[in-house]
Order: sequence, then structure tokens, then C-alpha cells
Amino acid sequence: AVVSTQSTGESVAETDLISIISPDNMHLEWGPADQISVKITDPIKKQKFRGMKSFMSYYITPISTNLTVERRYKQFDWFHERLTEKFPCMIIPPLPEKAVVGKYQQDFVQQRREKLELWLNRIGRHPVIAHCDVTSHFLTCQDEKDGWKEGKRKAESDKTSRSGFFLTVQCDAPLPDGLRSEREVASFSGFTKKMESNLDKVVRHNDDYFHKMVGPLKQMYGKYGSLFKELGEVFETCPLPQSKSLTSAVMSTGKTYSEIADVYEAQPQYDAHVLSENVREYLGMLGSVPDMLHVHKGASQKVKDYTNRDGEKDAEEEQNIALRYSTISAAVLAEITHFHKQRNVDFNAMMRQFLSSQLDFHKTICTKLQAALAQYPE
Repeated sequence: AVVSTQSTGESVAETDLISIISPDNMHLEWGPADQISVKITDPIKKQKFRGMKSFMSYYITPISTNLTVERRYKQFDWFHERLTEKFPCMIIPPLPEKAVVGKYQQDFVQQRREKLELWLNRIGRHPVIAHCDVTSHFLTCQDEKDGWKEGKRKAESDKTSRSGFFLTVQCDAPLPDGLRSEREVASFSGFTKKMESNLDKVVRHNDDYFHKMVGPLKQMYGKYGSLFKELGEVFETCPLPQSKSLTSAVMSTGKTYSEIADVYEAQPQYDAHVLSENVREYLGMLGSVPDMLHVHKGASQKVKDYTNRDGEKDAEEEQNIALRYSTISAAVLAEITHFHKQRNVDFNAMMRQFLSSQLDFHKTICTKLQAALAQYPE
């Protein structure tokens, strides 16, 4: 079915309409939709043109369909570009960076697989992006030739991309007035700038933590291990039988501290590295916030320019400009709500994982020290 849009009255397909609701009668948010989860299995290196060109193929399986599709990185890149163009007011996370060298090395391939899976699942948690035609095409098209090309042409000629996207927005709650939207957008802008600054510091501190854990701290505990081992070797030269238990305990303590040194060296991969990877994902998303806010600023400025224009004004045109601004504002505010809801979930999980890893780390050390202490009678 074809319906008239809320913002201008132009016609769009009913299936293209995107709902904005306000469950608490305060905050706007995208209408509810099921999330999409995917798995990417180990990539395979392939060749074309009789081996003159190599590339990696990634095998993507949506959990809901259990049907696997094969995609190259350049197709991910195309998909990201389409999303960025289609949804001008949404925070599209950047793709993992393209490798210049070493792109076929096992460690890099595995890291990219993990990051692409993380990226796709982020897309799949967005109630609008997850269910648009281009996402469906990317995740389900199994015809690598004609079917892919047809869907690609359709996506690239989509009239509901860029500014046309706002024709599809249907706000089922009262549209926000200019004062409210300006206030909430300004608040979000300040929030994200402070968040970005803090997360930059977290990444830098994690780097410092890593270097200390694998460097000075490992060396310090390793030195204790060496010294106690040497002391035990000295005690071994004592001929008295009564010295044997103490000698054994001191030698064991040296071994314990050497093991603790290894625990320090390994720990950053379980806490700081994981936290930094999650934080960098958010830094990438925060980097796209200014583009989203620029769309809102442009719509706001258009209202101001028309209001302050000299001469006679067309009442219908003025109304359409104001209505379009309100629609854009509603979409931006819905995206802000989505960002905060996801942030609450993600950072709760991040902090739980980080603290659990820290607890395991200290418990491991405590267990080793308690076992060493038990060898010395009171």
C-alpha cells in the first residue's frame, strides 16, 4: 500500500514507514523490533583471475535463519556506505580499518573476524537499521551474482535514502517543539563530547597499565622469584636435616613469585585489552555523532532562515518547513534515546566483565600466596 508521509504529504510505500513512539510520554524512541544476531565463522582465503588476486571470504550466519552467506570485506564496505547514506540521523559505527599489510596473517584475520561480527551484531541491535531492505539483502542474499547485483542496484537507487529517509518517519507521539529539541540535542552534544574525552583517557590508561603489567610489575615479581630461589639454593648447602623443610618452602616461594610474574604478564589480555576494544567501538560511534547533529542543525537553520526572510511568505511552505524540522528532530531524539539505552546495556556488561577479570586475577594471586604461606608453620 502507498500512504502519504507525515512531514510533507508525499507518497511512500507503507512497508517503508518507520515508527517513532513515546512509551513514557516523555522520551521519543524508535518503534520496537526484534534484534538480529549473527555468527561469522573462520574466513577462508580465496583467489580469482587464476591466482593473480587474493581475498578473504567471511561466512555469515544469522541466528534467526541459520542460512549462511559469503561476503568479502569490500561488500562490508559497500554495506556500511549504503547505511551511512540511507540513515543520515543515525549513529552508524565505523567498520574495522582496512589492512595495508599483513591482511592474510592468522592473528589479523581472526581479529578482523571478531570485529566484523561485533559490528554486524551492533547493526542488528538497531530497531530500524536491522530491518531495512539493504540489511536484509546483505544478510540473506545467497545468489552471489545476479541476485546480489539486483539488490545492489535497488539499494543504490533507493529514494528513501539521505533526505528521503525523513519521508518515511511516522511519529506516533506529539512532535517535539523547537525549544525542546534544541535543548535535548545540545545536551546530547555536550554529553558525547565529555564521554569521548573520558574514553580517550581510558584507552591511554589501559595502554599504560599494559606496559606496567608486562614490564616493571612482571619484572618486580620475577625478581622476587629469582632472589628467593637463590636463597633456597644457599640454604640447600646447610647439612642440618632440620633445614630441609625451610629450604623447600623458600624454593617453592621463589617458584610461586615467578608464576605470579607470569600472571601479571598475561592479565591485560583479559581486562585492559577487552575494555579497550569495547571502548574503541564506542569512540568510533561517537565520531559519527557530529554528522547526525549537523543534520538537525541544518533543519533548524532552515526554519530560522525562512522565518527571518524579508518579503511575503507562503503559509503552506512555512508550515512544511516547520513540520519537516519537527520530523527530523523526532528522528534525532529517537536515535539519542537508542544510543543511551544501548550504552546502559553495554557499559553494564563492560564493567561486569572488567571487574570479574580483576577479581579472578587477584584471587589467583591470593591462592598462590596462601599456598606458599602454608608451607611455613607458625
